[in-house]
Amino acid sequence: MLNNSRVTAIVVAGGMGTRMNSPLPKQFMLLAGRPVVQWSLECFNSFDLVDEIILVLPSDRIEEGRLLLKNFGPDKPFNIVAGGERRQDSVINGVRAASDGWLLVHDAARPGMTPEMARAALLVAEQNGNAVCAVPSADTLVRATAGKVVAPLDRTEVFRLQTPQIFRRHELLAGLEHACANNLAVTDESSIMAKMGHEIFLAEGSELNNKITCPSDLAVLEILLADSSRQVQK
Repeated sequence: MLNNSRVTAIVVAGGMGTRMNSPLPKQFMLLAGRPVVQWSLECFNSFDLVDEIILVLPSDRIEEGRLLLKNFGPDKPFNIVAGGERRQDSVINGVRAASDGWLLVHDAARPGMTPEMARAALLVAEQNGNAVCAVPSADTLVRATAGKVVAPLDRTEVFRLQTPQIFRRHELLAGLEHACANNLAVTDESSIMAKMGHEIFLAEGSELNNKITCPSDLAVLEILLADSSRQVQK
């Protein structure tokens, strides 16, 4: 699998999560007794196809992060790098620190990622050149303007993108450097890669892989993770 290419997991935790209304970055908050960021790190550390892990933290919180992760003992090469002002700046710092090969760029605010999900996404990337985890919309969707419905949308054609987003390092680096050089603001890696002319391929995501944005998300995810753990133990 993967033609013997090296695989690097880049866990992006460079933001502050202002919508959490907390002075503590959401990636440092506790979820079922562990820092949010540690869940993703442990996932990729237990995933046999990952060769190295890079964690991107706010530049002024690196030592705090090291202390918080004192109980995380990786058996793979593990490096912490400083993030930037925007998410894309944090990602490019992680990409520059990575080895050549496949990169799995994952948001630390999605602690429900599993090795099984990552493995399936890597297979999609190997077959197609890239992969982005996504979940189909289960809701009725509309397009609206000024508070009024303009037209319905076909929900079978609408997906919510998640992470990891998987690309070859040289291609992703070229896309991110293009965005920086042209002052393009991008919300995720697939956006800039699509602008660069790449077809983007979807891999199966999960509701367990939803992003922590608001305080209530922590409580909901703790319930989901506990239920998932019980299912695995049965």
